[in-house]
Amino acid sequence: MNNHKMKGATKAVIRLNQLTAADSFPAYVAIHSPQVTANPFALSPNVMLWSDDILLCKVDDCEQFWLAQQQKYQCDLNQFFDRILNYSFGAKYIAVFANHPWQCLVYLSYQVNQQAQGVYFLQSLLNRNIYIKLGWRFWFAPQQTLTHHLEQINAKQFNMASFRSKQAQLKRFINRIGLTGPFALQQADAHAISRRFDVWAGKIWRWTFAQSSNTRSSDLQGFPWIPFAEPLRPSVSRDLEYPLNQWSHIKALLCEDFKKLCLQFKGNENEHINRMLWKITLFNDQVIDVELSFRHPYSLHRESPEFKTAMYQAWYVYDDLMRQLKNRDEDLDLPETMPLLSWSVEVCERIQLPPVLWDLFRHEGLENESSDIKLEDIRELQNKLPTLIEAYHCEANFCPEQSFETSPIGSTPEISFDHLQWSISSNQRPLFYHSESQPIDTPSTKPHQFLERCGSRWWLRDESINQNKDYYVLKNNQGHASWVYRDGEGRWFKQGEYT
Repeated sequence: MNNHKMKGATKAVIRLNQLTAADSFPAYVAIHSPQVTANPFALSPNVMLWSDDILLCKVDDCEQFWLAQQQKYQCDLNQFFDRILNYSFGAKYIAVFANHPWQCLVYLSYQVNQQAQGVYFLQSLLNRNIYIKLGWRFWFAPQQTLTHHLEQINAKQFNMASFRSKQAQLKRFINRIGLTGPFALQQADAHAISRRFDVWAGKIWRWTFAQSSNTRSSDLQGFPWIPFAEPLRPSVSRDLEYPLNQWSHIKALLCEDFKKLCLQFKGNENEHINRMLWKITLFNDQVIDVELSFRHPYSLHRESPEFKTAMYQAWYVYDDLMRQLKNRDEDLDLPETMPLLSWSVEVCERIQLPPVLWDLFRHEGLENESSDIKLEDIRELQNKLPTLIEAYHCEANFCPEQSFETSPIGSTPEISFDHLQWSISSNQRPLFYHSESQPIDTPSTKPHQFLERCGSRWWLRDESINQNKDYYVLKNNQGHASWVYRDGEGRWFKQGEYT
C-alpha cells in the first residue's frame, strides 16, 4: 500500500495491514458529534439516530465505493474517513468503526470519557486490546439508551422494570466476585446469561463478543436497528394514456421522470443514489416492484438529460421481468411483451457525498491525473454493467488455481518476485476457471495438447504419492476447448474453459 501521507494529518496512522486479515473493512460506525443530524447520510444510506449526539451507520453498504475512493486518493482509511467526517460533523467528532453496532457504542463510550477525537478502527490491534480491557461502566453506559429504543419498538420479551431489576442483580454479582470487565467473564455462555439475568442481557452479551465472521452482511443478532426517518423520499408517478410495451417509448418517459427527480433534489450536487424502486402496473393490473440498484453511489443530475447509467439498469430489470412473465404465461394467449399501464419511481436509498471528496482531496495523494480519470471511468462502467468487474494479479504459486489473486480495480500491487517466469507459465491457461474442479469421464479421444505438469499441495494430505497433475487442452466434437487434468491416480477433472 502506498505510504504517502496527506497534508495536515496529525493523528496516529492506522494502516489497513494493521487490521485483522479476515476482515479489513468494518461493517458499522458510531459517530459522536453535536452535528450528527447535519448530514446523517454522509457515509451510508442506512443509518440510525442512536441519540441526539450519536449516529450509527452501516458503512459496508458502500464498501466497494469507499475502498475504490481510498485507493484512488492513495491514503490510509483512517485519514480518508477523517477528512470526510471532519467536514460533515466538525473537528470534535469521534468515530468508532467495528463489525457490530454494539461494539462501536461500547468503545465509543470509552473514547467519549477520554475526551478523544478522530477515527478509531476496532479491528486494529491497539484498539482491540483496549476494548477487551474495558471496565463494566463502559459496557453498561449504552444500555440506558438501548432500553429506550427497545421500548420504542415494543421489543419482544422486553420489560423495562424486569430488565432494570436483573441489571442491578448482575451488577451485584460482578461486584461480589470482583470481575474487572466483560472480558474477564467471556467464558460465560450467552444462554446462561439469558436464563439468569434476562433475555436481553444475553443478547447484549452475545453482541459484545461477536466475531467479524458472524456480524457481516447485516447480521445484527437482534440489535434494535431503527432506520433514520427521511422527511420525504423523492418519487415520481406516471399514469399512461395508453398501454405501452415498446422499450423505446418507455425509455423516453422514464427519462422525463428522472428529470423530475433531479428537480426534487433542488440542484444539490451532493445527492447520490444507491437504490431506486420502480413500481410497475401491468396490463392485467398486476403490480410488480423491481429495483434499480447501483454498485457505487450514482448522481442523477451529472448524467442529465440522458441518464445513461440509470437507463442501463432500468433496461436490465425490464428485460429480465419480461422474460420471467413470458415463461410464466407461455400457455396463455398474451402479448409477447406485457404492456404497462402505469408506474412510479421512488428513491429508496441515497447518500449525500460531501464536496470534500473532490475538493480537499484534489491534487493530494494523486500520482497523476490520467490514472484518476481511468478509475472514474471504471467506476461509472461498474454502475452500468449487470455484473461486477473484477481485476486479478499474478501470484507466485505452483498450483495453477492459486496462481492469481483478486485486487482492487485500478490498483498496482507491489510484486516481490520475478513476475516474468510466472506470467510465461500461465500463457496457455484459460481465462475462465471453475470454482471447483469437476470430475469427468476418461476422454475417449486423445487430448489435443499437453500443457504442463504441476504438483498439488501434497503436504496437506496423508499420502504424498501420485499427487502430480498433468494439464491438457481437451476439445469436444463441436471444437470447444476445456482445460482438464489427470491426477496421479489416473482420474480426470475439468478445471476451466477456453473462449
